[in-house]
Amino acid sequence: MLVFCPAMSPTVPRRLGVHVSTAGGLPTAVERAEALGCTAFQLFTANARRWTFEDLCPEVGILFRQRCRAAGIDTVVAHAAYLLNLASPSRELHRKSLAALEAECRRCHQLGIELVVFHPGSCPPEERREGLRRIAAALATVLSNSPPDLTLCVELTAGQGATVGGSLEELAFILEQSPCPERLGICIDTCHALAAGYRLDTEEGYAAFWHRFETLFGSQMLRLLHLNDSAFPLGSRRDRHAHIGLGHCGLSCFWYLLHDPRWEHVPHILETPKGRDDRADRLNLWVIRQLAAGITLQPQALQQLWHEHGTV
Repeated sequence: MLVFCPAMSPTVPRRLGVHVSTAGGLPTAVERAEALGCTAFQLFTANARRWTFEDLCPEVGILFRQRCRAAGIDTVVAHAAYLLNLASPSRELHRKSLAALEAECRRCHQLGIELVVFHPGSCPPEERREGLRRIAAALATVLSNSPPDLTLCVELTAGQGATVGGSLEELAFILEQSPCPERLGICIDTCHALAAGYRLDTEEGYAAFWHRFETLFGSQMLRLLHLNDSAFPLGSRRDRHAHIGLGHCGLSCFWYLLHDPRWEHVPHILETPKGRDDRADRLNLWVIRQLAAGITLQPQALQQLWHEHGTV
């Protein structure tokens, strides 16, 4: 039987955290991450569903950096707005996406954030190659106007609808077209990977996926892991996250990742469903920490635990 006690969770020597809210101002995100025991965290530097081109007040950046130092958190990831579509054939949408990503990079520089993750966007199927080239060209422009210590991280998608980036090969094409691939990285989201058809829940599938990844990119190109279970099954092409252990990825998927020494120093960020308070985040982090410590969890007992804590 599982007993959920955050205070008894083992220490995990990884950069582990969640996507945290910035309600009340960006510096409050640091306090939320620290309260959850995070050693890394992710946030939006602006409203993710609005076009934002403004810089931050200098005081906000100073306070944010101070609080990160005080909390001992040196790994912060910014997630770019969902509206961005660098693959779009629309000149106006492409222009706005480029300007918004450049503004995102400026805000990150103010905050001391060196890693920005973004979704590659979408375009008509018949223009897929052109769309991928548009992404690569836009990234070159953004990086030429950004601090040299900033890395842009393109995320593997579930391949839903006209979305691009639903295969490792498409991400490789973007990097191949870029004049500065050394300033780019890859983010693998476990939910997206499973939905795109990559089987990470079996030993054979896990090994095959990462063999293909290393063949195309080399292990050093993995800059970020998003740990999310999937509400829909393998190959569904549907992007809907679930709590760890309650979806189709299976606990084995996360066990393999957490015990793979290749990814020891890669930030692990959870984007699992939220509740009215931080109970869901605490329980998801607890599950990950148990798995990382080598503790076997039974799916049925875990399901019961979620219900007992009112999170599902």
